[in-house]
Amino acid sequence: MNTVHIIDCHNANDYFADRQEGPIVQHLLKAVNIRAELHMALNRTKFGEAVVRAMEAECDVLHIAGHGNGDGIASSSGRSGLLWADFVEMFQGSHPAPKILVMSTCCGASSGLGRAFSRSINRPKLIIGSSDARYFDDYVAAWALLYRRLNCKDIDIEAMQQVLDEICAVVDKSFRYLGWDDERERYVRYPHPRKRARFDVVERE
Repeated sequence: MNTVHIIDCHNANDYFADRQEGPIVQHLLKAVNIRAELHMALNRTKFGEAVVRAMEAECDVLHIAGHGNGDGIASSSGRSGLLWADFVEMFQGSHPAPKILVMSTCCGASSGLGRAFSRSINRPKLIIGSSDARYFDDYVAAWALLYRRLNCKDIDIEAMQQVLDEICAVVDKSFRYLGWDDERERYVRYPHPRKRARFDVVERE
């Protein structure tokens, strides 16, 4: 695996309470011999610059750590957040999107994010996150399992399914991934909310 770029966009309350995830994930990655670049994005401008920097580096994995909801990512400055359409627009430069986008925000693997990327040219092959609001420690535990597994496996859908099975069993069943399907030209979701053996298609609007 190439370098993982981490963008930490938590707010001032998180820093005061020592709940910033970025440094923790960076140390987890070092423990499994994966190089990690950490960027602290304290406002929307710095967040955009960090995304561009990760794209220019052509990293395999981009890890976003912060707050969010079904509509987008919350702002670390406490002002208006970043809607999914605006977030996706940051990836539409001359460099390819990362293979995997790890969304360590509440509702990070929302259908809204999948739809927004479906309308774009540059998109990640896999998006992993939770479908609801999770606690800080749930994310840390999930990503420890994720990077331990991906360090010794090729990045593909089969490997991600194994990771998700493990995360859902150990941490919480709300974690899922969206995988891009070239034939359908849209993202499919795993695990399916009712029957794990099937995919749920994220339709375009």
